[in-house]
Amino acid sequence: MKNLIKTTLLATTFAAIQGCAPSSYKITAPVTSTNQYQVDNVTTHNLNFSDKRDTSTTPFNHGVLKADLILDNQPLAPVEFLQKNVLLELQARGLPASVLDTSDTEIRINKLNMRNHRTNAYTPFITFTMLSADIITPENTQRVAVYVKRGKVPVWSFDEIIEPTLNQPMDVLVKELSAKINRALYKQQLSNADVQTLISKIKANLDKDITYLDVYQLGFSNNPTAIDYLVELTKHDGEYIRLAAISSLGNMQSVAHFQLLKDLYENSKTWSDRAMALKAIGDLNTDQSRSFLAEAQAGLNKKNSKETLWTTELINLYL
Repeated sequence: MKNLIKTTLLATTFAAIQGCAPSSYKITAPVTSTNQYQVDNVTTHNLNFSDKRDTSTTPFNHGVLKADLILDNQPLAPVEFLQKNVLLELQARGLPASVLDTSDTEIRINKLNMRNHRTNAYTPFITFTMLSADIITPENTQRVAVYVKRGKVPVWSFDEIIEPTLNQPMDVLVKELSAKINRALYKQQLSNADVQTLISKIKANLDKDITYLDVYQLGFSNNPTAIDYLVELTKHDGEYIRLAAISSLGNMQSVAHFQLLKDLYENSKTWSDRAMALKAIGDLNTDQSRSFLAEAQAGLNKKNSKETLWTTELINLYL
């Protein structure tokens, strides 16, 4: 009898989580950035995107709610999507880039997926969009990663989650990888004037949900004049503005703020802030940051929770 009650409760809980969730979602391709980098005497790079993922056990979109992602009436092909849109983003930034399968500049995709989670019908539908890749040239190999967390409580239908939890994270994924390719290969940046214009835009729209995407754009600028304002935004009340600012300190590789990021990881009240601080530390790409991630991972092995799983997954993008 107890087993029957337990089974019934589990089935009821799962049904409540599923709600009226569809079996697939139609997503849209990202729109390229409008601000070009100050391009000066750069070499054209032919990029070879290679797919080294283990797709035998985990589909691209996975988690509590099972659903396919559809783009242009076809099932999403994640690496092809990434290659096409990263190339468009680099070109929109004014960077001379093309795709060549025989190039010795390789963008090796090790992991690329989107985990989703929902506790019950009254809590947000959450996605964690993640990438682990190596930028490989004849001179060196650089590990880069992307991790984007977004959530939305669907009120009337699950269509409401498409833009904030599917389209927008995929947009950040493309733009962040493009920014990291720029930092590794081209080393260009937005002008000081463009950075100040972006800061002014953010300040005028801090009460709008969509503004967090402009905060990410500051981090993609590769211009250190953006750092002071990003530090200020790490204390903002808005969760996604704050997360974008924390992430952006890593994207800017602001090594001088390692202690700030360490303090955020150790003292923040929310898992999201702690996770994004770890992500930013990983992006610093120093011996100190890698040691810190390894120590954090060792500490997690003593715990067992969904947040431990998620944090371990994040750290493994870098190590």
